[in-house]
Amino acid sequence: MGWIDRCYQTYEKNLDQVGRPSASIRFGWEAPTLLPVAHTTQKVNIEVNLSGSGEFLSARVLRSEEMTTVIPCTEESSARTSGAVPHPLVDKLQYIAGDYIAYGGTKQSMWTEYLVQLQAWCDSSYGLEPVRAVLLYLKKGCLIHDLVSCKVLLADGKGCLLKKWTGPKEDTPPIFHSVISGDQLESFVRFQVDGNLLSSDPEVWDNYTQYYRSILKNMGICYVQGREMPVSFLNPSKIRNASDRAKLISSNDTTNFTYRGRFDNAQEALSIGYDTTQKAHSALRWLVGRQGIQNGDQTILVWGTENEPIPSVVGDTLDFVVGSLSDLEDDDDDLGTPCKAVANLPKTREAFAAEFNKAVQGYRHALTAHSQVSVIVLDSATAGRLSIRYYRELQGSCLMNHIVDWHKTFDWELRYRKLKIQENSKKKWVPITFVGTPAPADIAAAAYGAKVDEKLKQQTVERLLPCITEGRFFPKDIMLAVVRRASNGIALDPWEASKNRSIACALIKGYYHRNLKEEYTMALDETCSDRSYLYGRILACADQLEQYAIYNTAGEKTSRPTNALRYEVAYTQHPAKTLALLRKQLKPYLERLIKAKKSTYADDLMLQLIARIPVEQFNDQPLTELYLLGYTCQRAEFFKKADTNEKDEAMPDLDQ
Repeated sequence: MGWIDRCYQTYEKNLDQVGRPSASIRFGWEAPTLLPVAHTTQKVNIEVNLSGSGEFLSARVLRSEEMTTVIPCTEESSARTSGAVPHPLVDKLQYIAGDYIAYGGTKQSMWTEYLVQLQAWCDSSYGLEPVRAVLLYLKKGCLIHDLVSCKVLLADGKGCLLKKWTGPKEDTPPIFHSVISGDQLESFVRFQVDGNLLSSDPEVWDNYTQYYRSILKNMGICYVQGREMPVSFLNPSKIRNASDRAKLISSNDTTNFTYRGRFDNAQEALSIGYDTTQKAHSALRWLVGRQGIQNGDQTILVWGTENEPIPSVVGDTLDFVVGSLSDLEDDDDDLGTPCKAVANLPKTREAFAAEFNKAVQGYRHALTAHSQVSVIVLDSATAGRLSIRYYRELQGSCLMNHIVDWHKTFDWELRYRKLKIQENSKKKWVPITFVGTPAPADIAAAAYGAKVDEKLKQQTVERLLPCITEGRFFPKDIMLAVVRRASNGIALDPWEASKNRSIACALIKGYYHRNLKEEYTMALDETCSDRSYLYGRILACADQLEQYAIYNTAGEKTSRPTNALRYEVAYTQHPAKTLALLRKQLKPYLERLIKAKKSTYADDLMLQLIARIPVEQFNDQPLTELYLLGYTCQRAEFFKKADTNEKDEAMPDLDQ
């Protein structure tokens, strides 16, 4: 019951947000609303304006941004799919129009049932005059007639509503754009009374909530609050989005294996108070809409009950830093993290580290040891069932410690990100280089390819989540999968090969630190005598020697991969044998350099490194993943040396 209790607490601590649309966190997302008890949301197509005495005044088709409406509901109506169960106030023409059949309606009219339900509310002590005006008008049974008269709905020559528009596309009436199916009879209608929109009136919300609580009869013990209260056996849906029909709690199967012999009925298995489940599900829906991360059907949510700012657990270090800047403009683009202006974005490693530390301190100030933070992963097992794949409750300071450790342990120089910046009233994408940890989604793509199966990607992110939030060991199979693809860079585009190699190095470094308590850094370790590390450095020397010879003797840049890269996979499996072949292939390039009186530093270093490998280890035993660290660090050292000490040996970085 942990997640229900935490969501319930979140609702209680954010009562001032009930009914207020939140600012959309992501461009294109609909602003979520923390719903009142006994209410849900619905896309409404038509708004009818009535007088206080129940007279029809006007009607209009709602624009797309106006359609989402908070409406009263019952337990049964909020869970209805095809069942004929009316909502108490706002509903389809099938329920609220007395002339539904007369205008071509083919479904069963539920007008009488709707009026009985609305009459009971109006006759109670919680009835309101504006709601009674709606009841008085709908009793006349002329709703569709009035909507046709004011040309909101269109009828054919036989007096039936048109099923679809067959005229010119440019003349399509608004109602056919509004109703998804194109059938006017499927329109939802809401009401204004004397200019007051009932669906946005807190007094209407509060009175209906109190009325509905008063008519609930099923009493029982709420397993969450531990006290007797009206209980619910039909729990809300629409958790991930407005069209989501999957439920977290459901028990409509009484003939197969729902209870597996442990209980006689659903009530014995689980009993939750009506208020509890309404508030908990409303808070969860609100949180998912505001700060949840959607990954296909998978939803990842981290939240604090006090609505504290929470850093993203599925972003990379750049997201962590940029997310702390105040001048972000959210957008939805696959090219990178969009920004309105990133004028303060650090340009050096030191400045980036300082900005990272500043962001950490900001989050630590909000997330203290007293903060209660929850992490939940939701995924749909079937169209109607939503499962909790992962759930943890943590202290805010503990979560921050684990997140910071993740970003500092699995860091490497990454060059594949882009940011959108504002420059001279124009937006443009600029490449960003930073030292940090890759995002879980990028790790999944590096391990299994850019076109990785969606389910495999979700499972990988799910497996990495405890490594981020709880500091658990990193899965070795994921690290090795990334290393295998990085070793076969010849089969990838240069940019992807460079990206995979940097991600692989980050994971190797972090894996050895966290799982094996061994330390490796981005700087070249001249003292490391590990066999695989030395072989990696030797491979970098072979790569450098060939590139340098081509660039300095032919005077041109070539995109042809070097022999070292072509043989890399074979080199990792049979290093001694492949090295002998590489030395033979490099002989012509070495002769070119000697003839041109150019430096043979790479070859000299290669021979020194070969001499450092003990005779008993100079064999064809496969290399470990450490070779990749040796290769990458040695390559970086070559370019650093060229930039600082040997300008005559400078050459373009073919990895970029």
